[in-house]
Amino acid sequence: MTQWYDPEPGPAAIPGVLAREFAAAGHEVRVLTGFPNYPTGRVYPGHRQTWRRTSTVDGVTVTRVPLYASHDSSAVGRALNYLSFAVSATVLGARSLRGCDMVWVYNSPATVALPLLVHTRWGRLPYFLHVQDLWPDSLVHSGMFPDGRAGRLALAAVSKTVSLTERLARRVGVISPSVADLIQRRNRHVGPDDVVYVPNPTDEGLFTFDEVRERRDGEPFVLMYSGAIGDVQGLENVVEAVGALPSDVDLRLVLVGDGIALDRLRALASRVDDGGRIEFVGRVPKERVPGLMKQAHAHLVSLGASEFLEHTTPSKIPSLLASGAVVVGVIAGDGALLITESGAGTVVPPGDAGGLQDALISLTHLTTGDLRGRGRSGRHHYEAHFSADRAAAAIIDATSPTSSDQHATKDRS
Repeated sequence: MTQWYDPEPGPAAIPGVLAREFAAAGHEVRVLTGFPNYPTGRVYPGHRQTWRRTSTVDGVTVTRVPLYASHDSSAVGRALNYLSFAVSATVLGARSLRGCDMVWVYNSPATVALPLLVHTRWGRLPYFLHVQDLWPDSLVHSGMFPDGRAGRLALAAVSKTVSLTERLARRVGVISPSVADLIQRRNRHVGPDDVVYVPNPTDEGLFTFDEVRERRDGEPFVLMYSGAIGDVQGLENVVEAVGALPSDVDLRLVLVGDGIALDRLRALASRVDDGGRIEFVGRVPKERVPGLMKQAHAHLVSLGASEFLEHTTPSKIPSLLASGAVVVGVIAGDGALLITESGAGTVVPPGDAGGLQDALISLTHLTTGDLRGRGRSGRHHYEAHFSADRAAAAIIDATSPTSSDQHATKDRS
C-alpha cells in the first residue's frame, strides 16, 4: 500500500523496487497505489485517471485509484493530494488486498493510515509500517499546518493517528537509525523489539556500478546534483558557495531536476555566477539519470540546516553508492554518518559555505585513481548494507510470526 509507485522517481521508486523483490522471492504481490504525478503534480502521459485501473507489470498486480494531482508549495493542494488518495484507496481499494497475508506500507503521507486501518481491520491483518518521513514533523517543517487553534487540533489528530498505526503494526521499519529511538521515546507502546532498521535500497536495474569518469587535462571538474529542487534541499547555499569560488578553480555545478524552488534558484545563480559555472538541465526521465550521472566526477547530496532533517536519509544516497559515485554531502545527522561510513565522500555541515568551498577545491586536486577508490568503497558499502534483496528479506522476516513475537499477539482493541 503506497500513494507513490513506478514510474515516479526518487523516493517514490522504492515501493516498486521492493514489490519486484518480493515477487522474485516467490511471493504473490499486489499493489494499491495512485496515478503517477510526482514530482510535477501532473498525471503522467499515458495514464488517464479512472475510478480504478488494474494491470500486471513485472509479475506484480498494480491497482491504481484516483487522486487530486498536486505537488506544489500550496498547503491546500498538498492536503487535497494526500486526502484524496486516502479516501479513494479506502473506498475503492479493498479488492486489491483481499486474501493477503501481510501488507507492506510506505508510510508517507500519514493519511495512508485511513485505508491501512480499514483494510487491515485495525491490524488484525499484519502490516509492516515502513516509516519514510517523520509525521507530523514533516508537516510542521514545511509550514502546512495553519496557525492557531485549528493548527493545534490538526497537529494533535495527526500525532494520535501516527501513534495508533505504530502501535498496531507487526513491525515498524525505519530508514534512518536515529528514528528508532525517536519513535520509542514518543510512543510507549513501541519497544526496541518492535522497530527494525531497514534502509531503502535503490533501483538496482537502473543504478549500476560504473567507474568514476576519468579526469582529463583541460576539462573542468563536474559536480552534479540530480533530484527534487525544493525548499528542504537547501541548494541556495550551495549555489552561492560555487558562485563565489576563486576564478582559478575549474569546477562546474550541474543541477538536474525540477521543483518548487527551481525558479528562485535560477534567479540566484544569475546574480552570483559570473563565470558560467552553474548549469540547469531541468527534469529528465528517470531512465536518463544514470547516463547523465556518468558525465560527472562527483555528486551532491544537500539538505538544509534543521534538527528535523538530521533524522533524514535521502534516497539518493543509496543510489549514488550503488553507482560507485563520489559523494559530496552538505548534510548533518544520519545522512552525514552514512556518507562518512561508506568511504565514498566528503561531508560539510549545512550553511558552512567556506567549508564547502574548501571541500570542492580539495576534490578538484584528486586523481582519477583517488576518485575511483572512493566510488568502489561506496559500492562495497551498498552491497553489504543496502541491497534490495537484503531489504526485502528483512521485511519478510520481521513480519513472520514467531513464538516470541509479543507485538504480533498483543491486545489490539
